[in-house]
Amino acid sequence: MKNELEANFGRTLLAVIAHLIKNAQKIPPPVIEVARAVEDFTWENRDAAAKRTLLRQVAEMTESPSAIHRHFEAYPHQFSKDVYARYLSALKAYRESLGR
Repeated sequence: MKNELEANFGRTLLAVIAHLIKNAQKIPPPVIEVARAVEDFTWENRDAAAKRTLLRQVAEMTESPSAIHRHFEAYPHQFSKDVYARYLSALKAYRESLGR
């Protein structure tokens, strides 16, 4: 990815997905769609409007008060909580760069 905010979002999203898979947590389809697009390098080719729409859905499914947010809030290891906090920061910065 050419855009650093986009690249940081992608890296942190993949780390959150890996954690959720290891912990047998349900991952909503839009979150999987974005993660796969990041992995196969097609995310950067989508237009800004499509990205904004998907990011809005991903935010609803990963930010408070979502099940994913509750999972990380209750998780006992600080490392995983820090992974999630970095993801939330990256998501916020990236969404703002796209004009939410």
